[in-house]
Amino acid sequence: MHPQIYEDIYNAELTHWWFCGRLHIVTSLLRRFASKSRPLRVADVGCGMGASLEALGEFGWVAGLDYSATALGFSRQRGFPRLLAAALPSLPFADSEFDVVCALDVIEHIDDDAAAVRELWRVCKPGGLLVVTVPAYQWLWSEHDDINEHKRRYTRPLLRERLTLPGGELMRLSYMNTLFALPVMLFRLVRRTGGQKKSASADLKSDVFPLPRILNSILKFLFSSEAVWLRYASLPFGISLICIVRKHED
Repeated sequence: MHPQIYEDIYNAELTHWWFCGRLHIVTSLLRRFASKSRPLRVADVGCGMGASLEALGEFGWVAGLDYSATALGFSRQRGFPRLLAAALPSLPFADSEFDVVCALDVIEHIDDDAAAVRELWRVCKPGGLLVVTVPAYQWLWSEHDDINEHKRRYTRPLLRERLTLPGGELMRLSYMNTLFALPVMLFRLVRRTGGQKKSASADLKSDVFPLPRILNSILKFLFSSEAVWLRYASLPFGISLICIVRKHED
């Protein structure tokens, strides 16, 4: 990622509505689909600044992996000890090592996302889950994608193609962040059709920025509420996608 984004995310991800809402949805779906036999072994691949590690600890023993020494340094500041420098598509683990493998907004950063998914699948145990979230719709590309060094955004068919894996069963494939999708789509289309010039690299703007506390709380509540629907059904459009795949028992 662009250097200026690391500290912004570190300062925001414990309270910002988007990070909190995404994590609430992920943990809600893990309660729905993950094995009830605890503790589980969990890998958070691309753990970033570490906010998800404590929440995933609800399910068992968690290892945080990231290619960035800067990101791992921020994770250590949160006091999380089980951290490892590693980069997709090559993870330093044996086959079938983890009951849950999470890649939360990770594969869009990788040139060969198909190889990355195969590697995530390799370290997932039979009976285990692979959880992937990604940004949606290439036509929503913005400065936020530039500053995060994304390679692509996804549609549901493209993510389905990437996550149709040997011995895998799709448990949930859905858009999310649906309640805010139309305003965001309109805003980005207006900016694009207005011919706004692309900023220089040093002036790129991320979507992660402070909001008034009451507004942030409302947005967090609304985004998190999508978890109730997603436990049982999919959403037809949104700013992001989530996919959960179960690996069949041998």
